[in-house]
Amino acid sequence: MLLMLGLGPVVWGQEEESAEISLEAYSDTFQEKFFEALKEKGIENYDRATALLLECKQMQPDNPVVDHELAKTLSASGDLNAAEAYARAAVEAEPSEYWYLSTLMNVLKAQYREVTQAAPNLPFQLPQFRINLARWYLDQSEAGKVLSQLEQLKATPEVERLRNRAEHLADSAKGAPEAVKLPMVADHPEEGSAPYYMQMLETHLSGGRWAEAREMASEAIELYPLQPFFYFARGQALLASGKASEAVTTLDMGEALLLEEDALAQRFYRALADAHGALGNEEKAQAYRNRLKTGS
Repeated sequence: MLLMLGLGPVVWGQEEESAEISLEAYSDTFQEKFFEALKEKGIENYDRATALLLECKQMQPDNPVVDHELAKTLSASGDLNAAEAYARAAVEAEPSEYWYLSTLMNVLKAQYREVTQAAPNLPFQLPQFRINLARWYLDQSEAGKVLSQLEQLKATPEVERLRNRAEHLADSAKGAPEAVKLPMVADHPEEGSAPYYMQMLETHLSGGRWAEAREMASEAIELYPLQPFFYFARGQALLASGKASEAVTTLDMGEALLLEEDALAQRFYRALADAHGALGNEEKAQAYRNRLKTGS
């Protein structure tokens, strides 16, 4: 299994060996249902995906990953009130996780509500929470709100990068000459961080080092299970190694985690078109080629 999502308490048997076997079976059952839910969500079978995720929640009631996926699935199905409740639970459990906050903000945006009014009890006192909020506002091109979130924070390199990008955005909106775009990933990211894995994987992929890319992407998925790029990298490496069926499975998982139609989504569609084409699934391959043209 690729994803270890944290396990709830288990009833230990009298012997350690039997307890370990029980734990392994429990983990496999959970992960099987979780990934099946992602697949169902990917094909827009939201009722089935929700049912599977609720089963996962019964097994691991305090797992924020499950709450996050429930929020995304319910939001996609139009049940914004329920989606908000699960999104809020995920953020409260791990307030420093950007993707949890992003999902909550998207749900609130769909209801035309501001986070400060809808969720005043969220941890605004945590610097990383405000940084994540600033990142989300930056993606929405709301420079004033970015600067408002940053003004109370210590001037760290990350805060200054966000501030500079927000000021550039504000200047551009006034018709000022466009400045050089700042990079999204630091030149020398900390080893083991998500940006570090992204940088290394891009190097492996561009260099055709498929075995290294596959191994590193699997490791990255274990550490950062909500980052779709890592699924793309593993799927691309599998496809290039002649393992199209495994590539489709991994790419499907990653596609289900995409938040928007962007350049990464286009890379997913291209890889999925190639993978289905290699498997002889021409109808599915053409469907992804069409999405490449339309971006949706």
